[in-house]
Amino acid sequence: MNKILFFKLPLFYMSPKITVFMAAYNAAKYITEAIESILHQTFEDFELLIVNDGSTDNTVAIINKFHDPRIRLIHNDRNRGLVFTRNVLLEEARGEYIAILDSDDIAISNRLALQYEHFKKHPELALCGGHGQVINHSGDTINDPRLIVPIGPENIKITLLFLNTFVNSTVMYKKEVLLELNGYNDFAPAEDYELFIRIADKYAVDNIDTVLVKYRDHDHNTSVVQVSTGSRKVHEIKKNQLNRLHIEADQRLIEVFYSVLAHNFEPFDFSDYLSLFWKLKSANQKLKIYPKEPFEKRLFEYWFKIIMIKKAKGNALALLFSKKLFNFRYLTAKQFRKTFKLSLRGIGTLSK
Repeated sequence: MNKILFFKLPLFYMSPKITVFMAAYNAAKYITEAIESILHQTFEDFELLIVNDGSTDNTVAIINKFHDPRIRLIHNDRNRGLVFTRNVLLEEARGEYIAILDSDDIAISNRLALQYEHFKKHPELALCGGHGQVINHSGDTINDPRLIVPIGPENIKITLLFLNTFVNSTVMYKKEVLLELNGYNDFAPAEDYELFIRIADKYAVDNIDTVLVKYRDHDHNTSVVQVSTGSRKVHEIKKNQLNRLHIEADQRLIEVFYSVLAHNFEPFDFSDYLSLFWKLKSANQKLKIYPKEPFEKRLFEYWFKIIMIKKAKGNALALLFSKKLFNFRYLTAKQFRKTFKLSLRGIGTLSK
């Protein structure tokens, strides 16, 4: 059972345009900055829904210091975990849109305004995110490009097959879509990635080409704490993606597919990646899930990247021109030069 602390809300806030959702578990160290970053938004028609997931520190006392009628604090009856906590949204959110902000991150002051306007200009979208700026535990900016995300619905749809294209703390959903898809599934700590994929399978999604949040990188991030569980859950996601493309996936194929996301190509041979990409290409030609030319160009780009990273050497050109993936329209002069130089350095050697 969830316990709710009710405030007397003005009518203005009973049906806000946006529900900002914040899950809080032992978040005392950073939650003040997170809450303040929402209360100081230039867009004011929102509620801030905070779900306390059984915190044992002074998280609740800190939240209760704020006396803003737009804040609603809900208590889980005990520590329920992130998936359960996030799905409280399905029952409690009053907004037409739902914006996520983690309790240790900071929203840029016009974040909600930018996303709301983007949705209004592009009503076909179901999900919108943006870039993140990495900060450390003290709030200092770190020069780190990891959270610069892809832009454009077609590009994102294709990239999601291989990588997570959203910074979770920047995303805003249409509430009706979240309800239709029954919210988050049990894939923690990768439940956000799995939801993004399901949404993009049915609807257009996008990212705004600007920084929307300051993402705090510290030792207690969920992705850091649950590395082993996260890897296992992402393997399940990769298997599901292959199944959706009607590709029969044995364990090795799943591992090869996962290695693209993990950027760990060392354990596998070129033949493994050629087989994976050919199966993806063939499946898409039959099912037409992704636009043909952009999708096949992306496969070729990954193929080139793997040839370079794994240093194909003597047979680099032969691999690049594999008839299963090669198309002259996809080849750039720079790719050819790099592959040719790699081949020259490896004369007399062959790669697997």
